[in-house]
Amino acid sequence: MVRTPTDKKEPKRALSIKNNLRDRMPLALAAVAMVATVSLAACSTPTHSTTAPPATASGTPAAGTPTTAGSTTAPASPPPSPSPSPVAVLAAGQSGPLSAVPWPEVGPGWLLADWGPNAGAGPGQTISGNVPANQETTTLFLVDPQGGRYQVATLPPPPSTLVDWSGDGRRALFADSNKVIEVDLTTGTTDAQFSIPEPANGLVIVDSYTRPSGLAVLATTEAGPTETLQRYSLTGSLQQTYPSTFTTVGNYTGGVVESPDGTQIVMGAARGLAVVGNSGSVGAQLTVAGATGCTPERWWASGVVLASCSTATGTPRLWEVPISGTAPTALTATPVAPDYGDMNAWQVGSSVYVEAEGGCGSVYVARLQPNGTTAPVTIPDVEQGDSQFILGTANGQLALRATVSCGGGVSALWFNPSANTSTVVLGPGVNGGGVMSALTYPNPEG
Repeated sequence: MVRTPTDKKEPKRALSIKNNLRDRMPLALAAVAMVATVSLAACSTPTHSTTAPPATASGTPAAGTPTTAGSTTAPASPPPSPSPSPVAVLAAGQSGPLSAVPWPEVGPGWLLADWGPNAGAGPGQTISGNVPANQETTTLFLVDPQGGRYQVATLPPPPSTLVDWSGDGRRALFADSNKVIEVDLTTGTTDAQFSIPEPANGLVIVDSYTRPSGLAVLATTEAGPTETLQRYSLTGSLQQTYPSTFTTVGNYTGGVVESPDGTQIVMGAARGLAVVGNSGSVGAQLTVAGATGCTPERWWASGVVLASCSTATGTPRLWEVPISGTAPTALTATPVAPDYGDMNAWQVGSSVYVEAEGGCGSVYVARLQPNGTTAPVTIPDVEQGDSQFILGTANGQLALRATVSCGGGVSALWFNPSANTSTVVLGPGVNGGGVMSALTYPNPEG
């Protein structure tokens, strides 16, 4: 069995808060631990509209990327990028073939999404026209900042989970059970496919590509109470096994974030975070006061990791953790209903937007308040009661994936906080069906 992330960010978020909300992936959804009783009405499945999307969003200029290797025993560098295409970026709602992708333009503001014809359904819900989930054929799309979509590949059933987008922007990492699959986005073909040994009665968690270029794969195996992080080549060879126990912060509990140059890995642990090198050498051990399990989510600033840490009450909050060893700083206060746990955050302009856990296993966007608590944000074009996962940011906007709470994917969209508008780029209102998983263009800084 594999627990793979729904979204980078959703990739790392799949491992967040081991003691409280272990997984939120479509292949292995775990129940969210609730700290308040919620009514059944809050879990009802809405009917999703097909309203056409509002004005389109735009992207940002491509940023520079690091050039150092992501692992000490990585395979040869990937082939050079395709030659520049003369094809212009498609307009909102337009669809084109893989040959129409303007590769020199692919960068921040682009999305990679796995879409299926099934409409999003809640647990146990039957929707006319939907095929059984394990029989659904899906389509991998690249979506430009204007909302034009490019069909990269048709993926046969059963659906696998989109885990990561390589740092060079040209490959996608999928997981199906303990099988790792790599798709070349320039050709739509499967480049690599291998299986990770699965322990008896255990789990395999495909975490991510290595940074900066995606020359190897990081995966976690769980056997009983022991979790072990390992690095595999793209042909399936085991390259490195990392420590599972740390003298100061305790056992590895899942969740990893690599440094932008790929030379260090920040690992989640029982009492904080641990920094290790590619060779497995242990560096700094970063204690978070009162933590009973921490997951590194992303880089918050240079040398500072944003971590979601549970406490004795089981309610996670966010911490800024410098890898230098300086004392961590709480970003969010102890959550107060309707916020039952803070999972991740992104800054847009002067505001911080938090991905928060709500009732009935829902996830929603909230704005950080001056006192450290959060306030829910109403997202246009998302049905009331649906979950909203934050994928990333570009050009002053949040990229989101909407899903039925505890259920199937609905849409991918951009939310402009300053204008309070949304632009749906995939899903109902554009091409129907549902967005099973989506990622923003890889940002080495998190």
